[in-house]
Amino acid sequence: MWPRRWIRVNARAGPPALSCARYHRSFSVTHQVVSPAATPIVSKPSRLAKAPVIRTLSPAKLTKTETLDISGKIQFVIHTPFGSALLPYYYNFRFPAGTHGFLYFASSHADPSIRFRIVDTGDPDEFKNGRDLLLPNAVTPWHVSKKTITKTKLGAALRRLLAHEGLGFCEDSNESTTQQPQSLDPARLTPLDTVTLMGRTAILHLPHGRVRLGYSDGRRVSFPERTRGFLYFDIASLSIRFRVVESTDFGKGDDLLLPDGQTTWCINLHRVASSTRYAPIRKQLLVENLIPERQMQSRAFVVSTLNHTRLTEADWMDLSGRPKTLISIAPADQERFTLAVYHGVSPIRFPSSAQGFLYWHVPEKNPYDAELRFRCAESLERFDQGHDLWTPGAKQPWSLRLRGLAPRRTSFSRSLVAYLIREGLTDESVVDHLAKTTVTHMRDLFFLHFGVFRNVPWSGVYDGAALARLVVLEDTPASFRLDIRVVTLLDGPRKVSDGKAWPDVDPPKEGELVFGFHVPKINPKHFWKTLRGATVPKSSKAGQVLKKIMEHSHGGDVDIQQV
Repeated sequence: MWPRRWIRVNARAGPPALSCARYHRSFSVTHQVVSPAATPIVSKPSRLAKAPVIRTLSPAKLTKTETLDISGKIQFVIHTPFGSALLPYYYNFRFPAGTHGFLYFASSHADPSIRFRIVDTGDPDEFKNGRDLLLPNAVTPWHVSKKTITKTKLGAALRRLLAHEGLGFCEDSNESTTQQPQSLDPARLTPLDTVTLMGRTAILHLPHGRVRLGYSDGRRVSFPERTRGFLYFDIASLSIRFRVVESTDFGKGDDLLLPDGQTTWCINLHRVASSTRYAPIRKQLLVENLIPERQMQSRAFVVSTLNHTRLTEADWMDLSGRPKTLISIAPADQERFTLAVYHGVSPIRFPSSAQGFLYWHVPEKNPYDAELRFRCAESLERFDQGHDLWTPGAKQPWSLRLRGLAPRRTSFSRSLVAYLIREGLTDESVVDHLAKTTVTHMRDLFFLHFGVFRNVPWSGVYDGAALARLVVLEDTPASFRLDIRVVTLLDGPRKVSDGKAWPDVDPPKEGELVFGFHVPKINPKHFWKTLRGATVPKSSKAGQVLKKIMEHSHGGDVDIQQV
């Protein structure tokens, strides 16, 4: 039945007091006499058959596929190429027996409407010999009025079908208050899809729900005056745009611009795919086959896991052409968090091959070199045959390394590290070791990666990691001379070559000095400095910092070795 807000009683000419029937306001009833032939409700209706598809309302084009049998129903549903419509008969009465025939458009200039022509044989060739269905008063033809077609959301499908067929039906744009575009496809738009954007926020009613559109994000700016036209999907830019038109000719209009007068107003595909605010637009694009569902998912940039053994096809994403991407990690039963990824220094964009899966890579037997990578692959099935995305210089795989995340200095690194620990993709002790990058006391241990050294005998032969501390080799009035002592081996040492170049080289051992030139950052009270040589002048900033650390360390707590 029609919603109550669409039902009214005509106080001057109402139905008899003994009748509970009321007319929908779209029915122009002049004589209110209930016919004894009308069938009152006496039982629950039977299950509805599959709704028929009506492709025309023109009497000249009707075929047997448009034949309807609605006998005994209170209301019936029809499908059109432009949506569905629910049509009632009379408030608490069923359609009379023998209501078999066709819906059609009666093009009376004074009162155009949709009526039902009863044709007993169901043959469209007998249309002229049929008779119009009457209301229970047996006088007034049953019809869907112009007002219902133009002013209500339920009339949108009928309105579009009439406009598409060119039956002479036209909507009075000065009277219409609907904002109900039924398509985002430029090839299917009709004059009835024209809408007006007004104020700071415009509300449109799409077939799958209501959507709010703003003119300029983050700014309290209203849409320009006379912003009338079509909301549509631009396949070239993969974005929603608005074509401003003076008439109803899409091709003669121009796309709406932002306040700067140069940038095109648009809603990019990422926002459409990922925001609940644009769910009605997202559904409409899929229904009209304007974009494949997989491509839509790939632009949502939401992944359920970074564990490559648990990835699904829904985790596939397309980063191509983007300089920066915000990716949401949304594990089951856990709070999601956002990760910002770049391919390189702006404005370098991800290459066209950047289509695949984000995953956590752990080298064999080396948890300290674990990192986030991107596997370029057409599908999950071809994950193993794919290749990792490389940096712009093509010298190494693109990655976010655990050693850079471990200090957890940013909110996203804290969230990512916590997730990796919860999922068992890394160990908390590994993170704690990697986080040891600064010293405030001479006995403090810091993480040491053997691969960073170049001027030691085992460079290029052995790899691994250890905890180490600073050693004072010499303390003169003018300078300090420093080295590093390996305290605890964490990983390795492992051979990374055949050893032929240095056959007699011993690997790093606990308790021994490195004799290198690379030492960690020193951070007493927010002062940072990297020591880049074994000899540190006391007059330098690094020397001043080192003096303060040694003073706080007290002589007995300083590792000193005479050379």
